[in-house]
Amino acid sequence: MKLSRIARELECPLDPVFGDIEIRGLADPGEADEHSLTFVSDPQYLARAEQSGARAVIVKKGKPAAGKICLEVDDPYVAFAKIAQRFEDGLPLFDGPVHPTAWIHPSATVHPAAFVGPCSVVGKGCTVGRGTVIGAQCVIENGATVGEDCRIDSGAVIRRRCTIGNRVIIQSGAVVGSEGFGNARDGERWVRIPSFGTVVVEDDAEIGACTAIDRGTFTPTVIGKGVRIDNLVQVAHNVRIGDHCAVAAQAGISGSTHLGKRVVVGGQAGFAGHLEIGDDVFVNAQSGVGKDIEKGARISGSPTRDFMTLRRAEAAQMQLPGALKELKRLRQELDEVKAALAHGKGSASKS
Repeated sequence: MKLSRIARELECPLDPVFGDIEIRGLADPGEADEHSLTFVSDPQYLARAEQSGARAVIVKKGKPAAGKICLEVDDPYVAFAKIAQRFEDGLPLFDGPVHPTAWIHPSATVHPAAFVGPCSVVGKGCTVGRGTVIGAQCVIENGATVGEDCRIDSGAVIRRRCTIGNRVIIQSGAVVGSEGFGNARDGERWVRIPSFGTVVVEDDAEIGACTAIDRGTFTPTVIGKGVRIDNLVQVAHNVRIGDHCAVAAQAGISGSTHLGKRVVVGGQAGFAGHLEIGDDVFVNAQSGVGKDIEKGARISGSPTRDFMTLRRAEAAQMQLPGALKELKRLRQELDEVKAALAHGKGSASKS
């Protein structure tokens, strides 16, 4: 890819003299050569970029790398992410477009420009859109819909009647539309509650490996536009995750909890059921959320507390050993004062 094209996509200035330089990939500064593009998102790494073999570097505006062709942008990390997608290998991993060992129900509609890998199953009444790539041993159950330009990695399962939007990525081992954890107790026994709802995954969402998203009891579980869900996340029945949220690995969201837009959830955080989490909330890793959270809050701990209040409390805990030592000294001084006063009163009474 020509450096001029990269500059145009990043909407940053470039001297036309350097426009024909061929960039063949992105690389860490320590491994970059003259055909590599690297980036500096933190000033502490600027020296590494300057010493690298790369001719061109993505940098923050006003902070150029000496001796390099600089593509100056507002956010180098975001710019790197955008350009990295241009170099990603998007070719199918298997022969296609429909592998001979794939099974597609006669009533299913698979676009001629879609791809279905070895031993995958596309069930009755399913729809698979243009440009979608389904890997090996995937299962798309009856009545499911998969939009355009999706990537369904090998071993993923999309269960009956679920709806997947456009440009969605579902990684290996993920299950969309698993049964919800609904049970009623009848004395010593549990009675299973069937799940009649579905799952809707909206456009541009990404779901990590081995994540499970349960279908709703009656209404759908909804994953909003542009959501990022990491590996090994549990999303229970009737959860709604708002647009552009990010949920890190091993988090668990109990049934009917609603996350607003742009919520960030750290790893291993847990949510009780039937909660309302406002827009732009930040939930620290390993937090236990047991109540509704207002818009814009930053919370941490189990049970959760305001993030900065918790940090101040932790800082105060670090001062406890010194405070206890000082308290012991003050008590000793107080005892000495009390003893002196008592001795003085005793001497006065004798006189």
